[in-house]
This record gives sequence, structure tokens and C-alpha cells, in this order.
Amino acid sequence: MKQISTREIESYLQKYIACMQAHGEELMDKPMPAADEELFALYETTGNRLKYESVYFARRKMLAVYGCLSLLEGKPEYLKKLEEVLDGICEEECWALPAHINRKEDPQWRICVDLFASETAHALSEIISGLKGRLPSALCEKVRENVFRRVLTPFMNAAAPYAKWEGGDNNWNAVCCGSIGCAAIYLMQDEPELLKPLLDRIVCSLDSYIAGFSEDGACMEGLGYFTYGMTFYTGFADMLYRYTDGAIDLMEDEKCRRIAMFQQKCYFPSGRTLSFSDGDSRDTYKMGLTCFLAMRYAGVEIPPISCAGGFDEDSCYRFMANYRDVVWTRKYLEQAEKGLLPAEEDDGAADCLVLPGAQWSICRGLSGGGMAAKGGNNGESHNHNDVGSFLYLAGDEMLLTDLGAGEYTRDYFGEKRYDILCNHSFGHSVPVIDGKGQKEGTEYACSHFEADGSGRTVISFGQAYGTERVKSLTRSLCYDPAKESLQAEDVLEDREAGEIPVSMKENLVTQYKPVIVGNAIHIAGRKYGCRITVEDLEGSIGFETKKHSNHRGAEEEVYCITWEVPADKEKPGTRKCRFRVEMEEI
Repeated sequence: MKQISTREIESYLQKYIACMQAHGEELMDKPMPAADEELFALYETTGNRLKYESVYFARRKMLAVYGCLSLLEGKPEYLKKLEEVLDGICEEECWALPAHINRKEDPQWRICVDLFASETAHALSEIISGLKGRLPSALCEKVRENVFRRVLTPFMNAAAPYAKWEGGDNNWNAVCCGSIGCAAIYLMQDEPELLKPLLDRIVCSLDSYIAGFSEDGACMEGLGYFTYGMTFYTGFADMLYRYTDGAIDLMEDEKCRRIAMFQQKCYFPSGRTLSFSDGDSRDTYKMGLTCFLAMRYAGVEIPPISCAGGFDEDSCYRFMANYRDVVWTRKYLEQAEKGLLPAEEDDGAADCLVLPGAQWSICRGLSGGGMAAKGGNNGESHNHNDVGSFLYLAGDEMLLTDLGAGEYTRDYFGEKRYDILCNHSFGHSVPVIDGKGQKEGTEYACSHFEADGSGRTVISFGQAYGTERVKSLTRSLCYDPAKESLQAEDVLEDREAGEIPVSMKENLVTQYKPVIVGNAIHIAGRKYGCRITVEDLEGSIGFETKKHSNHRGAEEEVYCITWEVPADKEKPGTRKCRFRVEMEEI
């Protein structure tokens, strides 16, 4: 990946700040939108999250806009509006989201330390500390009281773990603990006898967060959750380092360096991104976080500037990330000007790379697209039943897709999670065995993963289906980066070649309506397409149109292309399918 220039970063930063300033003018005379009971109750009655959350995050947008502008520029009009916003947030009935509480069973539901209560506590603490002496003392005391009452005191008074996220291996741990740790440092420095054990507890918890990454640094939750968790982990690590005068450095671990390299491995040259698990194929990166990591570790690359998220990119308007998009980016530019950045290194990410801990194989093609395949297991955080799946891109068009995250609803994180297409194996390019898909759970996994870093990947994943009738199911993929062609072979072996043989149907997923002619499948995008040729086809190829509600709640069409895989005439109890994917320019 070509390193972007400081001139591009300077231009990005100017536009980022200009966007905040424009919002500052636009929102100046507008009241904070009301987060009322009717909207709050929608999740409980219908499972809908988006309607209440759109109002909640519109309020957090005002906090981010006027908090950042007041700290960066300090204009009286910004400070005056900020006072209104801070007071409004202190008056909220609950800082947590409806999806994270249970009002029927918890009479103390108004006090819940979830992701967003923690984020709010951090934001308010940093803002009043950074503007000390410039905000009314009564307001600052009100903010302080709310942060302690809603977040710090409940956490400190609870025996560890406060909730399942404490000591967990996913983004919740990093976001909650990182936010709480920062808020505590801002507000409790005059109480070292309380602050030290709290910080020790947080550091211990965050060790588990880092342990949750695979040894090669991959985030199994997806690229977006890497960004989310690491923003708060690094925010706290940076603050703790400064608070202890360098005595505690959470970033010195070698695994942290490997984690920092993960982001750049998820980008294809066209700017599209890996969408495994609850990911997004058009993800963006946080410039502040990326600059921080690039200042710390040699070899960290900043992806193309076109992929950098602007101020409005994150609809949650997280103050931690927004403010550091400015201050960490400025610091990076200062160090670049002084020649103080770490020396550039080749991360080895040429045409193909392998993440053996995650069991991911990623290949990049000349058009800017590529191929990626995964092993893993079906008990990963933000899991999809997708062991053995792959995706294929030509240019910036994902012709064989991984849908990534769907709309977050009550069912999405409940018992009906795997009834939802994007989470079920039917929503991934993996075979259907005896009419059934894969099962959820860590035991339903890839039993062997092999990739040579030159385009060849072998995945054994019969275990993912949880049926005694299957002895083995092996997928072999061979991708040619120059030709951008993919040769695939799936071989299934019955455990016993009985009277009723195991059936196997191929299932390829696309969001472009396919055209089928004989044994050929044509998928056409805007600029690129592909031809899929099925060898030894005995029946016919068909497709079914299904509906997918994407992460933003918009409904999309998905086409699942299927055909029966015939028995191998030379090997009883075996079914074998070969197909070839070839890129076509339109």
C-alpha cells in the first residue's frame, strides 16, 4: 500500500475541522432533540433500535461538535452552546441505550454502565477538565456528580466483573474500561488511594481485550470493531502513559504492534474492505487512531485518503474519536515535519497474505479487487456461521459477497440471530449439506487451514455442520492475482456410504442479479463482472432472491445461486464440485 502524503493529510484535517465548524453554525440556534419515553419504549415493544438511537446520537453529535470546537477554538458562542448541551445530557433519564437494559427486571435500570454511558462519562470528564475555569463552576460540579453517580461509583462499588464485558475479549471491554479509566484520571487525581486500585483493575481487564485478538493481530469481530475498541484502548493507554510519566506503557507489547498492522491488511487496493463477521465492505478508518499507531510503530500504513472517515462518518459521534482525529493527526503532522516518525517498513502484504491465527487468507488483484477466505469457528464474537466462506471482488465491486453486519435489532442479538440471512450460513458462499446450514458454537469449526501466501488456500470445515453423516468437507481455492481468476474445488466424503447418501448443494451469494446459461453464471457489476463456470454439472443452476436489511436498516436484494453437486462416479460416498471464477470487463 502506497503511503499517503502529509499534504493529503493536511487537506483532510482542514476539511474535517471545517465540517465541525459548519455543524457548529448550523446547530447553534437549534434545541437538543428530545429523547422521550415513546421512542425509548419502541425497542421493548417492537425490537426497533434505530428510531430512539437516531435521537440519542443526534444529542451526542451536539456534544461532539461543541465539545471539540470549544477545546480547539474556545470561542464564547461555542462555550455558551456547550453549557446548554452539557446540562441537557446531565438531565437525561438514562445514559445507556434501551437495548442494553431491562426495565421489567431491573428497578435500578437508570444506572447502567454500558458502552454509551461509559463514553458519555469520558466525554464529559475530558471536556470539563480541558475547559477548567471557562465553564460555570456549578455546571462542572453537576457534570462531575453525574459522572460519578451514573458510571464511576457503580463500577467501583461492584465486585469484578461489574458485567460480562469486564475481563471480556471484545470491544465492550476496551470501550467501557478505556472510558472509565480516562474519566477516573480526569476526576480522581486528588484521590490516589481510590484511583490506583481502579486503574489496576482496568489494566487487568484490558489484558483480556488484547488476548481476544488472534496472535497475528486480527480482530475477529470485524474491521469496524477493531477501530471502535482500539480507539478507546489507545486513548486510555496514551493517557495512562502520560499520567504515570511513562511508567505504564500498554502499547509496548509486541502483540499490540501486530494488532496495529491489522487495519491495513483489511483494505483491498480499490478501497473496499473485508466484511467478515459484523464488518462492512465499505468501511472507513479513523485518521486520529491511524496516525497514533503510525507514530508508535514502524510499518503501520495509512490507507488511501479516500477511505478516511470524515466527521460525519460515525453516526454515533464518539467524542473520544472525533477529538483525537484532530489532535493526534496534528501531532503526526508535527512529527513528520520534524522527521521524528518511525522508519517505514514493508509489512510483507504483497499480492497475498495469510493470518494463520485468524485463519484468513487475503489476495489482492490488479484491478483493485481480490479474494478472501476464512476458516475459524462459529462461536466468534459478532459471529456469523461462515466457516469456509469466501468473497470475490473485481475493482471495487464485490461480485461474490460477504454481507457483513445487518440491522441491529432485538432479534439480531437474541435467540433468533441465526434466522437472519446475513448471520446464517445460507447468507454466505458455503455449501448446504442435507438441506441444512452450519451450526453456531465454537465446536463447529475449521479443523484444518492451510494457505501458502501465493493464492492457494485449503480449508477443512465439515465439522462446522455438526452432522455425523459427514466424514470430511474440504474446500481448495487457488487465486491468480495477475489474471484475477479463482479456481475452487469442494470435496465431501460420507462417513458411511449408506442407502441414503449425504446431499450437497453449492451456494454462492451475490447482490447482482445473475444470468445463467447452461453451466455458466454471469454476474455483471457496473465496470466489472465475472463468469463462473461449473464443471461436471448434471442438473441445472438456479437462484433464489432473498431480502437483507443492512446495517443502516435499508432493505437490499440478495441472490443465492445454487446447484446440486453430483456423486463422484469413481469414489462411492464422495461428492466433488469444481468451479472457476473469471473476471470480465464490461
